[in-house]
Amino acid sequence: MAECVVVNFSSDSVRIRTDDLSNNVSEESHIQPGRSVFGIYHIICLLLSITTFALDVGFDSWLAYFYYRQGQGAYFALTVTFLIFPALITTAFSLRWYIIDGDEPTLSKPPLWKWVLRIIMLLLQLAPILRYCDALAYGIHSITAGKAGNRIRQQKMYRKMLDEDSDAALLRLFHCFLHAAPQAILQLMILIFHANRSDESSIQAIQAWAVICSLVSVAWSLTSYHRSVRYARDDKEKLEWQGAVMQFCWHLMSTVSRVLALSLLASLFPAWMGTVCLCHWCVMSAWLALAHQHTAVCASRCEELLFSLVLGLAYILAFIAPRDGPTRYSYLAYYLVFFMENTGALVVWCVASSSAQNPVLYYGAVVAQVVAFLLALAFMLLYYRYFHPSGTSTTLSKSISITDPDMDLAKPGQSKQFSSQQTL
Repeated sequence: MAECVVVNFSSDSVRIRTDDLSNNVSEESHIQPGRSVFGIYHIICLLLSITTFALDVGFDSWLAYFYYRQGQGAYFALTVTFLIFPALITTAFSLRWYIIDGDEPTLSKPPLWKWVLRIIMLLLQLAPILRYCDALAYGIHSITAGKAGNRIRQQKMYRKMLDEDSDAALLRLFHCFLHAAPQAILQLMILIFHANRSDESSIQAIQAWAVICSLVSVAWSLTSYHRSVRYARDDKEKLEWQGAVMQFCWHLMSTVSRVLALSLLASLFPAWMGTVCLCHWCVMSAWLALAHQHTAVCASRCEELLFSLVLGLAYILAFIAPRDGPTRYSYLAYYLVFFMENTGALVVWCVASSSAQNPVLYYGAVVAQVVAFLLALAFMLLYYRYFHPSGTSTTLSKSISITDPDMDLAKPGQSKQFSSQQTL
């Protein structure tokens, strides 16, 4: 059976067919030994993804309930908006991908009971959870087939596990930038607003936990996505657990720095913060749309525009390279802007606020924001220096033929990936 992978040179996609490899090469011959086995590392990552998603949504839902009970209509409306809107977006994308996969003739049709389960989970707005559970199920089937000595089925189930994990990771990325990041800024802004005025609130502990869960959720979603992209490609070195830990620390500190800076500004001048984020979003979305950053995730120009809007939101908080190639100078430019915006927000807050009102908050916020940014840079440098996967595998480097770049992709599970992320 011929397999296809997407390789990007500049912005053009090409197909590489592996059926022209040397004679008598089986399906298993180009699979890296030890890399295609579902193990404890995959299980831990999937369980962490489910847990962080559940805690993030759970604490925010709990907060919305408390705001409603206490009659805080504005806080309740904002919290619910950032709960429902992201859930609807991710559900729409997930349903669309199920329909696309259902129309793919090379894939087996799911039974009726599975479609019923999908509809129920989608109605409950739990699209990522369903895909994570499917990935776990495929992984368990892979283990069972391996123990039974059925190597072909083991590899087939492992590939399906990677496909579901990749889809779930991309959905989770959307959800975090639409839900977790705004919720973290909102709840931290409320905490700072009341702390700056020495107001006592009975739900401050819940707010603090909600902020922590949102920050962890964003950091893990970025780490999980980068890991899943590499595992979905047979020609890429994998992100091992040491690199994943280092990347998680990098994204966590970067997110803390950004969220804290925006929250401090929003606690005094929410309109300013909203204007800055809106301008940032519009500029980034327009650039993505006008640059025609095509991905196989989108089947139409309308979906491309929606995809650009969603991805544009990500650039408020984190950088995701839009195309293949070196990212050194892109990261340098992004973090330079990142530093200037954060510093500007911090300076405005320091000037407009007063250390006499709450000296612990005043000096603690400044130190935390600066230290978090410096730690983010340190973890990023350590990751690229010692823990970054060592380039691409040469397994498919011989006897390949490049065919028509306009042909459809033959491996649906890889079609929903940002091609640029293969360099991370």
